[in-house]
Amino acid sequence: MEKAFWGMVAGCTLAFGILLAVYLNKTGAIDLANNQEEETQTQTETETESDSSADIAALLEETQGNYAAAMKAMEDEENSSADTKDKTPDSDNGLINTTADSTVVPDRNGNIGFFEDDPSLKEEEASIATQQETQTEEEQPESKKNNEYQYDLYSDHVVIKKYLGNKSDLVIPDEIDGQPVTELASSSFGSSKTLVRVDVPETVTAIGDGAFKSDALLVDINLPEQVESFGKGVFDGCSNLVKIMIPAGVTNIGEKSFNNCSQLAKISLPGEIASIDKQAFYNCSALQNISMPEDLVTIGEQAFYGCSSLEKIQIPEYVETIGKSAFEGCAKAASIKMGDEVNTIGEKCFTGCVLAETLRLSVSLTEIPEDFISSNTKLTTVKIPGEVTRINKNAFLGCTALTDITIPSCVESIETSAFNGCTGLTSLTIKSGVSSIGDTAFNGCTGLTSVTFPKSVINIGASAFAGCTALADVTIPKETLNIKAAAFSGTKITTVTVNKICSVKSDSFPSGTEISYY
Repeated sequence: MEKAFWGMVAGCTLAFGILLAVYLNKTGAIDLANNQEEETQTQTETETESDSSADIAALLEETQGNYAAAMKAMEDEENSSADTKDKTPDSDNGLINTTADSTVVPDRNGNIGFFEDDPSLKEEEASIATQQETQTEEEQPESKKNNEYQYDLYSDHVVIKKYLGNKSDLVIPDEIDGQPVTELASSSFGSSKTLVRVDVPETVTAIGDGAFKSDALLVDINLPEQVESFGKGVFDGCSNLVKIMIPAGVTNIGEKSFNNCSQLAKISLPGEIASIDKQAFYNCSALQNISMPEDLVTIGEQAFYGCSSLEKIQIPEYVETIGKSAFEGCAKAASIKMGDEVNTIGEKCFTGCVLAETLRLSVSLTEIPEDFISSNTKLTTVKIPGEVTRINKNAFLGCTALTDITIPSCVESIETSAFNGCTGLTSLTIKSGVSSIGDTAFNGCTGLTSVTFPKSVINIGASAFAGCTALADVTIPKETLNIKAAAFSGTKITTVTVNKICSVKSDSFPSGTEISYY
């Protein structure tokens, strides 16, 4: 069919060319016999026209035949499509493939559907046209101002852009120029030198970034239940803000929302809040209690950093992620408890929580992060969850009250200084699974008297148990292949048995230690 089609096209093109030439010759536009005499030219021209007419008639007849053949082939192909419509396009035989909705599968060489309009292009053009119409129709506000406000006036609402007044007690109007005030724009009331108390009208549903940022005298603000969104840093630097109730429609506490609100002692968070972002309550040093929302999923980096008056930390059931230093410096927190959905905790999460006596970890936790709860002086015991594979650097560094620890079989490595300086540690159980004990991992654990390593331990790091002054008995399996420098220096060990192929440094054990081999 393809050959017939292109044959038809070629024939029509040739016929057109010949007819054009004859026409131009007759009108005198061209001269087909420049070197002949005038009489001869006339005779030849007559004969040529006669011959050409005959040739053209024959050619047209042939073309019509080719056209008819091509059309018949196409009709035959179309009639057979019911049997072949599920076939994939075949570039070798030029078959036309159609789908159930009669859309022709594109094929430049073998498919006439290639020449049809692409439906996706039409849809794209329609979408662009719609967007252009929307942009054209989008309302442009009228920028206005009065004695107190600079604002944008729309046909059905007002957005306050800037407060121009100097009141200390301010009731924001619910309408301006006959239209409701629905939004307080970014920085609209920021850096005020006079505002002490603010009442936001019920018409407002959105408050922009930094709307009240650096209002150093602001003590109290009343927010309506209709507010659905806060921007970033809304009350950032409001150092005298004492209390606030967040409306029920708010689902996110944005970055730096209450950053450095050092007098904020009381805050009520609705249950629908799903995330508390980075530095949301950074350095809220007067904050004593906060009830975490039921729907909370994420606590961002440094979210409660420096909340030194916070008395307890209770992470809700559905929280999955706690960011880096989220509760760092919460020195007065007596207890830390988290739900079982927490699977990721950032480094230094509870560093500086020096008074926490109890610590409950999520069963979903896979790593104890770096500097997890270092320098705690009250924690006596901790249970490592059954999914943890790594105890990272300085995780329990300086936890001087910790008395006993069991490393479960899920743990593969204990990293550098993980339990360094845990002077109260008297009992250490390491179950089979741990393959590596990092440098200074238990350095200075002066309460340890004995340690038995499982067969899984391959490597004992430099100074891993150095300074464990009460450690006199150690059992090292024959599977251990590397004991680094000063691993047991400063202990009371006098005899030890190791594999003869184990790499032992000259100072791995105290001077004079009798070493025997398996």
